[in-house]
Amino acid sequence: MANRLLPTLSAIVLALLLAVTSMTMAVARGQARVAGEFVICSGYGLTTIKVDHNGNPVSEIHICPDMALGLMAAVAHAPPSVERPAGRVSDLILVEPRLLHSRSFVVARARGPPVVV
Repeated sequence: MANRLLPTLSAIVLALLLAVTSMTMAVARGQARVAGEFVICSGYGLTTIKVDHNGNPVSEIHICPDMALGLMAAVAHAPPSVERPAGRVSDLILVEPRLLHSRSFVVARARGPPVVV
């Protein structure tokens, strides 16, 4: 009984998970884009207000899940260092291949390729 119930239950859980995450992505896509921000210095500290292109304040932005993987590319890594290969370097000696001799004449055959192209 448990062996039959496990695939059905896991399919239902995965379907619900897909529905919930797709709703989250739809909300993230519908967010207003932030065009700038105002920084207000008051007696209580700094306050940042994010505004759209018309100057209207927008709510706190969240990372869009479509572009979240692109943030991993923004991590600064040290560039790879190019070092001289270890070992001895010698000249490359090229050996010319022997020429193979072919027949001097070609006989035309019914099913062969044409003699002259």
